[in-house]
Amino acid sequence: MLCGFLGAGKTTLLRHLLAQAGTAGAGAHPGRRWAAVVNDVAAVNIDAQLVDAPPAGKLVSIGNGCVCCTVRDSLAETLAELCATGTYDHVLVETTGVADPRAIAGLFTRRNAFGRSLGDFARLSSLVTVIDSRHFLDEWQRGRERPPPEPGMPKPVFELMVDQAECADVLLLNKCDLVAADELDLVERVLRTLNPRAELIRTERGQVACELLLDRARFDPVATPGAAKWIRVLQQPGAPGGVGPGTGVRPAGAAVPHEEEYGITSFVYAERRAFDRERFLQLVRRGLPAGLLRAKGFYWLAQQPADIGFLSVAGGVARTEAVGTWVAELRERGVITDAEIPASARAHWVEPAGDRRQELVFIGTGIDESAWRAALDACLT
Repeated sequence: MLCGFLGAGKTTLLRHLLAQAGTAGAGAHPGRRWAAVVNDVAAVNIDAQLVDAPPAGKLVSIGNGCVCCTVRDSLAETLAELCATGTYDHVLVETTGVADPRAIAGLFTRRNAFGRSLGDFARLSSLVTVIDSRHFLDEWQRGRERPPPEPGMPKPVFELMVDQAECADVLLLNKCDLVAADELDLVERVLRTLNPRAELIRTERGQVACELLLDRARFDPVATPGAAKWIRVLQQPGAPGGVGPGTGVRPAGAAVPHEEEYGITSFVYAERRAFDRERFLQLVRRGLPAGLLRAKGFYWLAQQPADIGFLSVAGGVARTEAVGTWVAELRERGVITDAEIPASARAHWVEPAGDRRQELVFIGTGIDESAWRAALDACLT
């Protein structure tokens, strides 16, 4: 699966990979049959017109929608049909520039009402996200100068770019020739912070040997969707919802995590008291620390006790919104009984707040954790 934002170079990469499916010459792979699926949100699939079918292979175009949402069924049906025949060794899928990799991965892991999934027909080898080095860096830097979006407004573009980077087995850092060496190091450092698990490959004009992508299965149904740094922080021992108490001591001889080499630290803010709405929103929209790279999590406002608040910070831009209703609120209204509290909420249940909580992850460089915790504490009621 080739993902990545608009203009990152997915089509160029796909064309380069398919060119290696020839029957002769250096880098060719005679006897192997490949298929390609190209998706476009527009009614006319321009990208598909730029791609030639591989020798002894097939090219399929899916237009007028994105494969992660509006035309998911079309993608599933197309891949099931291609793979069930046993004709093809590889199927390369180029998604739209606005596709969410997690939704695509779900096609292979989540079973439908009939107990089937796309994983019954095909193995997802790798989620590859192509990054336009110049565009990524520019959006990252511009984000610190933009005013925060108002509630209900569309998500910042950079947040989608971050989401695509956080759910990937391979981050293909493309167009490296368009940025200076120190800028490229910065982009790589940010990407490694967002997704420490992914393999990072630098390239120019999408020129990558197909063996790097096609002959090495990397996708893991649990590890890949959970690769984001903020998710891994929450899953650490001692963190809210973690597996046990943490000691904070690294075992003797253990390798120093890559992020620590660059001074990147993280912490979880967890509380069972509500935030005052105005104080909290003013803090996250105007008082974010300069070194903050990423923040994500849930919050609880005293003035909106029913709503699950959600915070996302990417590229210096903070977005806040309500994403649902606390289960504790449903119980208090009599909508559900104690016996009907879902296990997911029960795992976070503490009386008298129930599942209402502050659970926020902060990742960055040079952040004064104690000062930031104090600032958050000052927002509590």
